[in-house]
Amino acid sequence: MRLLFILFYLFPAFSSQAQCGDLIKLREEYMLSQNNLERCISLNNLTKYCNPKLEPVKYSYNIISNLMQCNFILNPFTKYKIFKNSTQKLDSLILLNPQNTEIRFLRYLVQLNCPKFLLYATHIDGDYKLIMSNMQSEPKELQNFISTILNN
Repeated sequence: MRLLFILFYLFPAFSSQAQCGDLIKLREEYMLSQNNLERCISLNNLTKYCNPKLEPVKYSYNIISNLMQCNFILNPFTKYKIFKNSTQKLDSLILLNPQNTEIRFLRYLVQLNCPKFLLYATHIDGDYKLIMSNMQSEPKELQNFISTILNN
């Protein structure tokens, strides 16, 4: 009976952990999902089992995939509901990880690209300053990712 209990409760935790995509793959999928619904869904599938407490950066890509899918939703009420819910999750994640450059970069991009009437640009200057001040201390892969997007 104990073995059954252990297998039943612990196996899903290990399998869901294994299903959270690796960061380089998530960045690549993000780049490909800019105007592609299938890629947005793929990014969402790669990140839907990420634990926000254990893997906040990977989980932030799940939030971003939901926001990007808003571009393909026609109903403005649904779109706004998803936008508000997702931006609240992203802001909460940043409150728990205020010095994380990659999460702040993703929020910066959302603020930069969302319609101005949504009034979601209150942290844009602070995010940009943190990104620029921390960039040199980040791994080369992240530096290249940020530079590629900022230079386009």
